Amino acid sequence: MEVLSSIFTILVIILLGIFSRMMGIFKEEHAKTISSFIYYFGLPALFFTKIANLDLRSLNPQFVLGSLLPTVILLVILLTLFKLKALKKDVFILLSLSISMGSYAFYGIAFFETFLDGKWIDLSILAASLLGVLGIVTTLSLLEFANHKKKSGGYLRKIFANPLILSILMGILFSLTGFKLDFLTKALYLVGQTASGLAIFVLGMFVYDRFSRETLLTALPYSLFHMISLPLVAWTAIQLFLPEAGPMTQFLLLEHGMPSAIGLVVFAERYDYKVSETAGIVSLTSILSLAGLTAIYYLSR
Repeated sequence: MEVLSSIFTILVIILLGIFSRMMGIFKEEHAKTISSFIYYFGLPALFFTKIANLDLRSLNPQFVLGSLLPTVILLVILLTLFKLKALKKDVFILLSLSISMGSYAFYGIAFFETFLDGKWIDLSILAASLLGVLGIVTTLSLLEFANHKKKSGGYLRKIFANPLILSILMGILFSLTGFKLDFLTKALYLVGQTASGLAIFVLGMFVYDRFSRETLLTALPYSLFHMISLPLVAWTAIQLFLPEAGPMTQFLLLEHGMPSAIGLVVFAERYDYKVSETAGIVSLTSILSLAGLTAIYYLSR
């Protein structure tokens, strides 16, 4: 029942977000405002405070490998198929985008805060950090490629000026040096505490505004690819490369069952690339994840 309790907790918050839009309490533009707070303040504060207080020197290499390897393997497979002309350019980009930027921070942290009384919450924040860096770099690279832009200083600035990456790098620096400022940590901790609940609430608003039959049908193959391939490749990678992962196996499988992140649509809008399709992927994977995470939990036991 542990996973169902976490799923229903998230579902209630999503429904509250949908209800707020149905009743006109918030408007569509308000979702962007709240998302900006989460993206620029809430999540960076959460990442910084958690990472700064962790002993990164004792980080389990199996955890790092298990977090990154499934996405990397899938991206290499998709790139190979594209180079062999087995995939059209837009199909390759959309499939790659669907798995590149998972909602490991927005959705995953909220899920693991309630799952098993928060047993995996610190690991989920670390995984969200690792996968967040990979996701942002990969997503920006794919969108630059989609618009035929060359990687340049501007491209690098977009990556290193990203608030999530900056907060992760600062957290790593504070952790490795042991440097602490109590007043700063306490202030950012309070801000970071707002991130996970608000993120799921905004997801409900987003689903309400972007939900349409046409959009979901267009996004269905990409969403199914995301929800099936990532856990499957994660399980295969664990069996082949991490046979001694032990209890961490369940965490890694659940982590790779998370939906695509709202940030994917934000980046797609900035590049004016397939906004409707990416919005459909985020909405549909979020809906499918309710059943997907439940299935992963019981199968992983």
